[in-house]
Amino acid sequence: MTNNPQTRISWFVVVQVVIVAAGVATAAHRRRTIDATGLLPAFRNKPLELRPLHDDDRVVTDEQLSAVLEKLKPRLRHDNPKINHIDHALRMWGVDAAFSDPECLSGKEMRAILLHHPVYSQYWGDDAPPLLISDDRGIRVRTRAGDASASHVDHTLAVLAEVGTPLDYTIDTSEGPATMRQILSRSLRAFSLNQLEYEWSTLAYALYLEPTDRWTSSEGQEITFDRLADRIMRQQLNQGVCMGNHRLHALVTLLRVNEESPILSEEGTQRITDHLLDVTSRFVASQHPDGYWIRSWPAGSPPAEPQEGDTENTLQLRILGTGHVLEWWALAPVEVHPPREVVIRAGQWLSRTIQEMDPDDIQTNYTFLTHAGRALALWRGGFPADFMPEALPVEVEHRESVDEESESSREPSPAGE
Repeated sequence: MTNNPQTRISWFVVVQVVIVAAGVATAAHRRRTIDATGLLPAFRNKPLELRPLHDDDRVVTDEQLSAVLEKLKPRLRHDNPKINHIDHALRMWGVDAAFSDPECLSGKEMRAILLHHPVYSQYWGDDAPPLLISDDRGIRVRTRAGDASASHVDHTLAVLAEVGTPLDYTIDTSEGPATMRQILSRSLRAFSLNQLEYEWSTLAYALYLEPTDRWTSSEGQEITFDRLADRIMRQQLNQGVCMGNHRLHALVTLLRVNEESPILSEEGTQRITDHLLDVTSRFVASQHPDGYWIRSWPAGSPPAEPQEGDTENTLQLRILGTGHVLEWWALAPVEVHPPREVVIRAGQWLSRTIQEMDPDDIQTNYTFLTHAGRALALWRGGFPADFMPEALPVEVEHRESVDEESESSREPSPAGE
């Protein structure tokens, strides 16, 4: 019977099915094992802080900066504030910012909306889906699901890293207390080299991880900061969010962190530096005489004057492009800088433009404008809150922030990894 060709074929098929099934089972078991053991690199409890490197009043004067920052206060004390606005405003102003204007949220209140479900519910209502979601890998931030969610993968995590949120900081989900560590751990376990966006994950990992040269993803992929940088640099220059500038900001973050605690190889460092030098040369060549940039910056030639109906040279796109590039240049090592007159033209254009905007235009472009306002402050050697007069936070009886309580009187919950 075994000499029958049809029988031999049947047995061959059976054997192949068994082999494939065993392989699938092994892979599934391996993934479960990786997820269960964590295989996570060591964390810093307090993320690194990247301070500005320059103070040049030719880029923006004291008077101009004061006027710009007044325009960009976080006037978000209303029902259903967009989480994307809260993210950006917190990143611009920082946790310790406080304002006498009753329309403004303090930094602590903004962070409380993101990390404390009861406060989030006070602004969005009890029927709104929670922002923080628990699953078998940890806690994730709901993303790309409308105004009551974050706009990008790990955007909120990166913001919380940039404003200095420690990993033992107690948070509140709809299911109970947890810590920031569970958000970072979950991000690392869910990270894939095939995911859509790398920018904010890379930034958060660079600021939160202890110096390391490699770790393993839950898919069994070896991850290094060199590899993350190469993935970021392989995309077309102006593709991605905000004309590609968030990827450039992530690369600058890697260079700055590497100066303090090596996370890149010498070859990786040189590849990033060469990439940023090429990018800077393109920005220099494509700056409009007035000082701004638009999406066509990789071409290396200044944009033509806009025509009626031009959708590629709008005020919104000019603010977006110019504010973002000034921001990462302000943090970048000087060897990848343009001539200073390029920065001065851009800073002066931004300052004049923002001061002329009406409140409706400010609201429409608020997320982009936070990058512009932060950039101008960085070029004066500080963060936006450093330049605002001292003010006591406004007390709002029906919306008390639990942020103070969670930092002082509550015991951190177990990491729960």
